[in-house]
Amino acid sequence: MMKKILYLLLASLLLTLPALAQKNIEFYGGYRHISGDQGLDGFNVGGGLYPIPPFELYLTYDDTYDNSTIGTFALTSLGSTLVNSHMQEILTGPRYFLPGLLKSHGHQHLEGHLLIPYIEAGFGEARLHTDVRAVNIAAAQAADTAFAWQMGGGIDFRMYRHFTVRGDLGFLRTHFANGGQGRVRLGLTVVWSARPRATE
Repeated sequence: MMKKILYLLLASLLLTLPALAQKNIEFYGGYRHISGDQGLDGFNVGGGLYPIPPFELYLTYDDTYDNSTIGTFALTSLGSTLVNSHMQEILTGPRYFLPGLLKSHGHQHLEGHLLIPYIEAGFGEARLHTDVRAVNIAAAQAADTAFAWQMGGGIDFRMYRHFTVRGDLGFLRTHFANGGQGRVRLGLTVVWSARPRATE
């Protein structure tokens, strides 16, 4: 289900690019950490387009994992317990860039500001799959797919004309197993922009 939604969103994005100015787009990828389930680490990829700067419409995909051992020393009859968690999420929404900070003064031939803060909101779907294995107990697994949303922000550090390093921090809300879970979502990505951004 997640793959079908991802392919549909990617196809929709590709079909709308010509109508929304092909050069005013960006793609990015990097590291992602999400709290909960012993902490999940993985990668993030995504893209966005700027129909009306400083607004961006973005699509992002996170793929995070955790492999934890409960009870490092098998001192009980239960022994060690292994918990493997895998969470995926697809989010889309608006991102608004605030006035920039720190003038470039010709750094790497850049115009405008080097630091550009932003705020964002995202809505989509998340899937969590967990396997639990113990030495003397049969393996068990569970999975759920549910609505997810996030709010947060970050800052872009423009390194070169087409490349930016982006740090982000936000609050992610998932709704697995008919409940609600609040998580911290942070990441560090490298952004490639087809059109160099010059912010005043």
